[in-house]
Amino acid sequence: MRRISTYLTAVVALIAGVVGASAQELRIGADFTTLFDNREYAGMSIDESGTLFSARLTPKVGIVWAERNELMFAADMVQDFGHNSKFLSDVNVQLYYAFRAPRVTALAGIFPRSEMRGLSSPLFFDRDYRYYHNRIGGVLARYENPRFAGSYVEFAMDYTGMRDFDTREAFMIMSSGCMPIGWFNFGYDFMMGHYAKDYNPATADGVVDNILLTPYVGVAVAAGGFDIDVRLSFVQSLQRDRIHEHEWMAPCGGELYAAISRWGVTLSNRLYMGGDLFTYYGRYGDDLYHGVPFYATTEHIYDAITASYSHSFFSDTVSVEAGITAEYDGTHWGTRQWLQVAVDLDYGIGLKRKKQVIE
Repeated sequence: MRRISTYLTAVVALIAGVVGASAQELRIGADFTTLFDNREYAGMSIDESGTLFSARLTPKVGIVWAERNELMFAADMVQDFGHNSKFLSDVNVQLYYAFRAPRVTALAGIFPRSEMRGLSSPLFFDRDYRYYHNRIGGVLARYENPRFAGSYVEFAMDYTGMRDFDTREAFMIMSSGCMPIGWFNFGYDFMMGHYAKDYNPATADGVVDNILLTPYVGVAVAAGGFDIDVRLSFVQSLQRDRIHEHEWMAPCGGELYAAISRWGVTLSNRLYMGGDLFTYYGRYGDDLYHGVPFYATTEHIYDAITASYSHSFFSDTVSVEAGITAEYDGTHWGTRQWLQVAVDLDYGIGLKRKKQVIE
């Protein structure tokens, strides 16, 4: 025990010496987000109508040293409106180390999901999942080439389920990349999900592998004062429930996204045509799949037409986003309306190391 204590003391002293030998900055701030998300899905069979209305406050504090190193702590405090009997609906922590250089970014610990640049399609993560699961527990690494603005390749692992009596394990391995060449851009998004529950035939719990790969080609151009963004993706899925089906299922399809924007107003259409990408949604639901449920279409089509507005105020510290989406699942149309207000405050305070005088 004494040897372990001596070792830990030496490590702490070494870290303190490294930090103290370089310029330091105390970083404090807070993030605030409130989300209203209302769904009217009467007649649609895959998802249900409902309303989410919630507020989140995340005060944070940390230290920056040698310009590129960060050690941060934050507390996520969530209050769902209508939970009058509870002071807070949920409280979680963020605790992470970050290294940031012109070419390389690396994070380890529990850090904001906004640090991840890829997997922006709702195929991977729905709006409500990004809000209520706004943290990644694991690691992230990204490389950017300054010679090609906007180019990057990224890897992340999110460990979402710890082995216990109810959930054996759950994690996601994610990667994405983009290479812009003039108006064109090429890239991919990849996710391998693993969801395992204790084998219990009575509850039909199994072990599931879920792989999604979406290579794409796109065009981003500004013309006549408008920003135009078009992306064509091929979507390939590989899924296997090891206990029930034993064999791999490989539904695939194509998705076309087109958007035109000006003055903060965006009109867009997202059209998917192909197979049921969420093969086991009826069995595992959003425990396994975190994207928009309509990708579990059995009619080989999902269409989403969106009109939205977004703008930032007060030196980009306050942002507002509102919109309405009309969604078609192959049989009926439904609507979804949302409003999101966010505040992002960050302050840095220069620190000086106190010199010790030894007499």
